[in-house]
Amino acid sequence: MAPEEVAKPAGGAMRRFALRYWVAITLVVLAAIFIAQNRTRQRVHVLWISVEYPMWLLLTVMLVVGIVVGLLLHRRRRN
Repeated sequence: MAPEEVAKPAGGAMRRFALRYWVAITLVVLAAIFIAQNRTRQRVHVLWISVEYPMWLLLTVMLVVGIVVGLLLHRRRRN
């Protein structure tokens, strides 16, 4: 047998591939449950502005703001 013809064990890559999809599906289901349970409207006051949006949308906006701030303040560590 030539070195190119050596069979690779099947299942290892497929198992990782499937696990990735299961994790993604689980996160989407959890996000849908979160949105369904947080549909009540909340009023938020910032300075002179007052807005009323569903709680899930407000929390999502705060998550995005936090990610942006984290990316802006991110410092690379030297090894």
